[in-house]
Amino acid sequence: MLKTFGKRASTAPVTKGALRRVSAGMVAGAVCLAGLAACGEDKESPSSSGDAKKQTMTAMFVGSANDQAVMDIFKQVTEEFNANNEFNVEFTYETYENEAYKTKLASLMASDSATDVFFTWTAGYLQPFVEGGKVYEIGQLLDKDAEWKDRFNEGAFGPVSFDGKIYAVPHTQAVAVMYYNTRLFEENNVAVPTTYDEFVAAVATFKDAGIAPVSVPVKDAWIAGQFLQQLANDADGIGLYDGTVDGSRKWNDPSYVEAGQMLLDLANMGAFPDGYLGMSNDEGRDLFIQEKAAMYYMGSWDTAMIGDSASLVSANVGVFNIPPKDPSAGNVAVGDMDQVFAVSANSKNPEAAAAFIKLFSDTAAQEAYAYNAQLLPATRVQLDSSKLSPLSAAITELQSGFTGVTPWLDRVFGAGEGVEFNNAAQAIIAGEDPKTKLDELQAFAEANAER
Repeated sequence: MLKTFGKRASTAPVTKGALRRVSAGMVAGAVCLAGLAACGEDKESPSSSGDAKKQTMTAMFVGSANDQAVMDIFKQVTEEFNANNEFNVEFTYETYENEAYKTKLASLMASDSATDVFFTWTAGYLQPFVEGGKVYEIGQLLDKDAEWKDRFNEGAFGPVSFDGKIYAVPHTQAVAVMYYNTRLFEENNVAVPTTYDEFVAAVATFKDAGIAPVSVPVKDAWIAGQFLQQLANDADGIGLYDGTVDGSRKWNDPSYVEAGQMLLDLANMGAFPDGYLGMSNDEGRDLFIQEKAAMYYMGSWDTAMIGDSASLVSANVGVFNIPPKDPSAGNVAVGDMDQVFAVSANSKNPEAAAAFIKLFSDTAAQEAYAYNAQLLPATRVQLDSSKLSPLSAAITELQSGFTGVTPWLDRVFGAGEGVEFNNAAQAIIAGEDPKTKLDELQAFAEANAER
């Protein structure tokens, strides 16, 4: 069974203060099923029963041909529901590319016309919709169905709970990892680093060998923010994240400034590929896939694309977490819940909508997420390790050693401090002074608190 996220991270409640923040631009990556296809190109109605008496309900997900295994799950679950449900209901669904989805959902929410079931991200993204009364409290149905609720890993509902009530259901989880090219490491006599100094030494070795050390494409600011958050974990452990969430630590805390300096030092020593400031996520991943970069720091949602047989690097990939600068900081990663589905408050049949969502946590769907889509399930499903891809198995093993996982800050803090944290990270990796940028972020946070 896959290990749950670190207890503190996965159960961290969303703060009251954060309830006031509006998240339009979410994140990250993480969860960004990056590289997806064009907006709204897919519309599925898998069942064509022709039964006019059936009530038609709608769903909307993030997905595209680049995530075919996930798309297959949407299709298979919908077909199963339409064939067997007791509600005389038929679901249709649409899928959208990541960024287009955010725009579409925001528009639908503004006009009170959201689909019955919709994909969402956690915490600061979901929060304003909950606060605005747009989301059905699905927890009341989970509480009536103990078998369903008990399927999930400990803490799975923390990032989708507000004021003690559950508003969405996660089906997978994601962690950011450092993918590395085992062949390049071996050919350059570089061992997987066990200390931060060894990580920096590895960067220097690849730089001297004329190989891009770490692909961190930061055209999209969330990638810079994700990397800075990992370095903050390395500098001070999960306590820094906890303190940031509860307000006891400031954005210009010395540990954040230290992490910013670590990021700037890496940039100054040439850790990142030429053109990284204007490089897209897809371009950064391609650089690693084409074996032109020794390492690539990204969420585990990229596992299927990196491990695909068409990928040049597929036979030569390992993963590690950047070691802490201070060993007492522990082995803390960045991650969160994913494949999160919610029900619109305007749905005329929330029970049917919940039954549809429930199918995604059935064993068959969870195994498909793990074996086919190479994502980490959010449930207690018992997996056959022999059916996992080698890279998925490696990430699962890596995950078992984490002492904590901090959810992406732009999810937790949304379009306010979350996005500004990303922007500060992007400025620092571009060469600006860490202390100055983080002082500005703290000033923004204080001004935002007074609005």
